[in-house]
Amino acid sequence: MRGEVLTFDQTTGMGAILGDDTTRYLFNVTQVRTPLPLTRGQKVDFVPMPDSQAAEIFALQSSTPAAWTSQVVNRGGQFDLGRVIQRTFSTIRDNAAIFFGAAAIMVGIPSTLMGIGQTSFVTGYSPTGLLAMGAGWVFYLVGMFMLQGMVVKAAVNSFNGKATSFGQAFDVGVKMFLPLLGVAIIAALGAGLGYLALIVPGVIISVMWSVASSAVVVEKRGVLESLQRSRDLTRGYRWNVFGLMVIYVILSWIIGAAIGALGLATGGSFLDGSPNLWVNVVSGVLVNILSSVVASAGVAALYYELRTVKEGAGPEALAAVFD
Repeated sequence: MRGEVLTFDQTTGMGAILGDDTTRYLFNVTQVRTPLPLTRGQKVDFVPMPDSQAAEIFALQSSTPAAWTSQVVNRGGQFDLGRVIQRTFSTIRDNAAIFFGAAAIMVGIPSTLMGIGQTSFVTGYSPTGLLAMGAGWVFYLVGMFMLQGMVVKAAVNSFNGKATSFGQAFDVGVKMFLPLLGVAIIAALGAGLGYLALIVPGVIISVMWSVASSAVVVEKRGVLESLQRSRDLTRGYRWNVFGLMVIYVILSWIIGAAIGALGLATGGSFLDGSPNLWVNVVSGVLVNILSSVVASAGVAALYYELRTVKEGAGPEALAAVFD
């Protein structure tokens, strides 16, 4: 959202912004993301938060005096893991209908087909089950990459205080499917070879190319360009990115364990010879839906954080590609 500065006290670091929605937003100097001084009437771009607070503030025009510039963080400041995680779950909350609706269709239905197919190997061989598993895998592959494009579209718009319709997000998912697939294939091959070479090179490659998919969607770059872009953005912050990836992996395990425990509690088991197959199928589908949403939103939030801290790119700049 855009607005203009009403007041700013250099001593306390507190100020107020009048948003374009006529709401008065309060802010702290720690939320300013550009090295420009703020004065009354300064045009700014910001993210509206609950309780009429303003965050991620970017000045849109220069003003003097320069005496205050030393009091603000150059570019976007320091990489903040907590801020990335907060953005991840904020955008999931704000776009729950789109994210989970799309994930249910594009990930849930294919996962169900794969689960049904897998049960054929427990209850006895079935050509129909094998066909269902193969079809499910193909649809899952297509759906996952379309979902990535949709989530990045909606997430970037939400960082800018804009709403996104399912149709708008779906359009981006369709258009970006092939380049996202190309990035995923090259990244998977590179990381796979790296993991074969004593694991560490695979981890480095995974971290280095972690935001290539967002570069494809937001900046409309080609496959190789997006991989290079991701390499440039993560340079200097790869330990931070690695730490974030570990957190998301652990979170994924927790989600899987929680849903698996629920499945066991309702009769699902592969240990006693009489499994409740449908419970296991449903639990697997839920894990895939939740994991895909969190992973896709997490990558979008990570990309946004890296753009902010390295380049001072504001949400309006990131969203402009969709306008």
